[in-house]
Amino acid sequence: MSKSDANNVKILLVEDDKALAITISNLLRVKGYDVTHAGDGAAGIQKAFALLPDLILCDISMNEISGYDVFNVLKESSATAMIPFVFLTAKSDLKDIRFGMQLGADDYIVKPFEYDELLTSIATRLNKAEAHRKANEEKFIALSMISPYGIYIYQEDRFIESNPSLSSTLGYGRQELLSMGFDDLIYEEDKPAAIEKISRCQRGFEKEIHISFRVKQKDGKVLNMELFGIEGLKVKGRSSLIGMMTTSKPEIHETSGLEKLSISEIEEFEKAVDLIAGKRSYVSTELINKLISVFRDNEAVKDKPAEDIINFSERELEVLGFVCKGLSTKEIADKMFISSRTVEKHRANLMTKTDAKNIIEVIIYAVKHKLIDI
Repeated sequence: MSKSDANNVKILLVEDDKALAITISNLLRVKGYDVTHAGDGAAGIQKAFALLPDLILCDISMNEISGYDVFNVLKESSATAMIPFVFLTAKSDLKDIRFGMQLGADDYIVKPFEYDELLTSIATRLNKAEAHRKANEEKFIALSMISPYGIYIYQEDRFIESNPSLSSTLGYGRQELLSMGFDDLIYEEDKPAAIEKISRCQRGFEKEIHISFRVKQKDGKVLNMELFGIEGLKVKGRSSLIGMMTTSKPEIHETSGLEKLSISEIEEFEKAVDLIAGKRSYVSTELINKLISVFRDNEAVKDKPAEDIINFSERELEVLGFVCKGLSTKEIADKMFISSRTVEKHRANLMTKTDAKNIIEVIIYAVKHKLIDI
């Protein structure tokens, strides 16, 4: 991989040997990689969820939280499961190597190693991941081409992919749509509310959205549309919004989930999403259990000096507890007899108070301080 190819490739290095970490980081930066260093396993887990790097290099023998712990937690979350993972270790015993590979690691480099060996491994794993991404993207596009529903991929403020059904409905050609964003399509009066909801989903404050608004077709006619979207999916190395657009009622409204779609429509949409970017990054009970085993049950972590604990409201803790049990926003709302909007507001407050970039960081904080009981 050339230096130009390495530009914008994010690598997370989890290594407790500071001298070695500096050496590896400098080497990779010279080659054009964007390197972030985590000095221990706990920081490695948190930075992985925050950065969603393109590749992870992780030492195995670290104090408190081992590289195996880091790997097991990250592979339990769909948000990080597909990130290439390379173990770095001084252990040369065949059983250790086999154990690391049996877990599902992409490579296992024994220290001391030649730097050419490290660079070759990184390039190989990145190329393999890119080939896998392109294959899935081609499958997604092939599926969307024959779908009767308008399907899109949206990044920042532009469409990066659309299918013929969406182009036909809106009256724009594919290339025209790829130079446009929702701001160019949504009717002026509906724009503030709709754009705000789309932005919140893109930033991860909502897992999925279902909203209605009016759009301007190319011929100037106004069309009532419904938008379904799922957040946090990584396409071409960047977080994207993936979803469907269909004709709808005229009023703006907000619902939770995809309940108005038929089972076959939902299955088709979810199949398309899984092909392009893997499963939706919901918090599973399995992931919570592994976070508990790493952050709560580790005796060395327990013995660390206590830090000031953030004061959460009873409602916020109740929402957090349900999130940790894998409940959707609608399920939480039903159990608490509140609106889905209120649930999302509590989720946003939790992230703001903990200065977290995503809900996983909030859960890690809660687990470490025993604020939830699973």
